[in-house]
Amino acid sequence: MNGLLSLENKNKIIMAQEAKFKLINLHDSNNDNSIGFIEYKVKLYDADGVEVMYSITDYYNESNEIVDTRIWVLSDKILDDLFIENDSKLGKKILTFVTNEHPYRGDTLEAMHVKELEYQIDDYVNREY
Repeated sequence: MNGLLSLENKNKIIMAQEAKFKLINLHDSNNDNSIGFIEYKVKLYDADGVEVMYSITDYYNESNEIVDTRIWVLSDKILDDLFIENDSKLGKKILTFVTNEHPYRGDTLEAMHVKELEYQIDDYVNREY
């Protein structure tokens, strides 16, 4: 084949590079109209066929706004690097997946963004020159 990949081999390589997420479970600590936190369990099927479980927890304030999000690898081994940074490539992919799978999270983030824009407009309008 003179160093060229056949179409079949190209498809195998492309398929091997795909990773898939699956939302396994979610749990919220709903107390008196205050959420507290929502915990998501997500399974990643990586390109090598390895399955990795993650716990994603959104922490809410009394206004039901997300104030913190933590991503952890769930493992039965003692590892130093179980925490996943939200701004990492993997962290961003996990959070995008969870947001797309759970509409409440997306609605909350959108409402928080609109509120921030309103604050910025109010700040600009109410400035004293």
